Amino acid sequence: MTTNTAVLLVDPLNDFLHPDGKLYASIEASLQDTQGIHHMKEVILAARKAEIPIFYGLHQPFRDGAFFGWKHMTPSNQRVEKLHLFEEKWGGKILEGLEPDPANGDVIVSRHWNSSAFQNTDLSLQLRQREITHLVIAGLTTNTCVESTARYARELGYHVTLISDASVAFSLKLQEAAREVWPLLGDVKTTGEWVASLGVRG
Repeated sequence: MTTNTAVLLVDPLNDFLHPDGKLYASIEASLQDTQGIHHMKEVILAARKAEIPIFYGLHQPFRDGAFFGWKHMTPSNQRVEKLHLFEEKWGGKILEGLEPDPANGDVIVSRHWNSSAFQNTDLSLQLRQREITHLVIAGLTTNTCVESTARYARELGYHVTLISDASVAFSLKLQEAAREVWPLLGDVKTTGEWVASLGVRG
């Protein structure tokens, strides 16, 4: 494993992953199918054992007035505003057990407004400053933010690995559709395959 590697964990937020989250019911089938939370924790643990930093690409939280005056809102923006998704107080916070560890060099980058964790954020700047060239991507959701982020990363010249069972979709059908597309974007591995490639021991 190259030393210029980082894990990029996209949107591991309460509104997705906590049973009380506003979007939990929408992803529950895929979450159970992939055992996504368990595998995200495995990815984090292995990364830290290998001294690989974890970058967190998080969605902008809902705040009163956040979209005031906006005239070109996407469906994603509209849903955030209508449902008050990812509120700062709780829904937009990282699920307990998946939080960053500054001692590992983990970084929370500026938050994205739509799907890609690169667009309108400082993610690429943060990665370039640390001479990161290889990204291992997982999180929420498989067919939107994870895939959009992987596409953007590839266009920027990063080497991409996608972790299939540490990513969760809005349905099993969408999860399977994404798995058909992902090989076009980079290497696709299970959590077990990626952890084994690191050669780290418990």
